[in-house]
Amino acid sequence: MSCRILSFALIIGFAGVSFGEDQKKETKAGADPKTAPLELTITGKTTKYTLDTGGLSIADYKKAIETAAKGKGRAPATPAVDLTVELKNTSDKTIQAWAKGDPVVLTLELKGKGAVSIAPLVPMTLEFRLPDGVGIEAGKSITFPLKSLSAGFRGVSQLSYWTEAGEYELVAKLKTGMLPIPKGAADNGDGYGIVTVTSAPFKLTVEEKK
Repeated sequence: MSCRILSFALIIGFAGVSFGEDQKKETKAGADPKTAPLELTITGKTTKYTLDTGGLSIADYKKAIETAAKGKGRAPATPAVDLTVELKNTSDKTIQAWAKGDPVVLTLELKGKGAVSIAPLVPMTLEFRLPDGVGIEAGKSITFPLKSLSAGFRGVSQLSYWTEAGEYELVAKLKTGMLPIPKGAADNGDGYGIVTVTSAPFKLTVEEKK
């Protein structure tokens, strides 16, 4: 347990920034390993949002994000959204899947001309939060509400922003565990196989504030 905590402390110690316009490689939807009977989708009735820079100019907003990415300032609040990430059991039998806990990590990939994602320095408590498995019947789903573009470890280690009006695509990736263990998945030692499921892109429109 202590090794897991230490390894993650090292990961969150490196701040970084990425730009959605530079992500040319297409992200493929599906499960890894492919034998996992899981499907991830983003849903939501609200697909249009207003650009909110918190009262800052566009230039100052971008500067604040980049400064936070370097660990030299507080990150602006991420854009609020009203979406849901849905994990579906595509098999004909009930399975168990982790729904919460530290090993369950949801990350987001925002693509578009004004998309920016950062991994800021985030203080974390050192306790290890054990995963909690829930049953998912055949053809049924569990959901993860997405109220902002904050994601990553404990929902705070990865922050995504749109910095100008335009068209964007949002991809969700969920790392979790499932039982029975799919062929090709690593056994976590407690009978669950580690799987990663990626959604198809979800289209969003950001408009100028009127």
